[in-house]
Amino acid sequence: MTVLVGHLPGTDPDGRALVLGGRLARALGGPLVLCTVTGPGEDAAPAVPEAPAIEGVEVEVTSIADRSVPGGLARAAHAHQAAVVVLGDAPPGPGSIGARLARAADVPVALGRDGALHEGPITRVTCAWGGGRHAERVLATAVDLARRTGATVRVASFGPQRGRTVPPEAGLHAEQIVVEQWREQMEGAQRAALAQLGVTDAETLAAADATVEEAVTGIGWDPGELLVVGANAVGTATRVLLGDPGAAVLRAAPVPVVLTPGTTTLS
Repeated sequence: MTVLVGHLPGTDPDGRALVLGGRLARALGGPLVLCTVTGPGEDAAPAVPEAPAIEGVEVEVTSIADRSVPGGLARAAHAHQAAVVVLGDAPPGPGSIGARLARAADVPVALGRDGALHEGPITRVTCAWGGGRHAERVLATAVDLARRTGATVRVASFGPQRGRTVPPEAGLHAEQIVVEQWREQMEGAQRAALAQLGVTDAETLAAADATVEEAVTGIGWDPGELLVVGANAVGTATRVLLGDPGAAVLRAAPVPVVLTPGTTTLS
């Protein structure tokens, strides 16, 4: 299974994409293709790096000409039949390269964010569950990734402790009841979706805290963990796959994020 790493000069000084790409390539047992996108008519030679040495991974270096970086990487992913495309650290907001690529290429896109310089094995895959239209398919991608890398699976929903449709005058007790109902609903949906995939040993949880960011950081993360999120979660703030807190989940995640279009598992 080929891992395609997008080499975008000047955007990844720490080489996070290459480190994460190497980890994924070793885990998936396939080659790594390091791809540079150049504009039509540009000389690719100055931008294309030499093939790096990555232990246990066959590395190929290539370039492709295209008017847009997402378009070029999408074409390269198709040409090399890539299972996943890896990019360096980038804000996963609307219009970002990662978000546009995940939709254009119809392939998961891994962002080498915080924790991406960890070189150990992938130990756990957490799926951010929001119960939206593509939630089951996003979960299927996370489960597939975990199975192929030998990692465990965790499914997590995140929400703010306050603001769950409880008016302030209703009091803390009423708020706690609503949060508990939300937690039971999320975890029940998670377990049902896992059962459909034949998964019986995954951890499920629904975390609520003062803010979504605190809920995300408070659940504990392994150094070798990945977070799988639906690509639609980087859309507009009020129409995201995870609900309104979607963008906050992405901002707060302390591990590399895999954006998936939610239409297919790994190829």
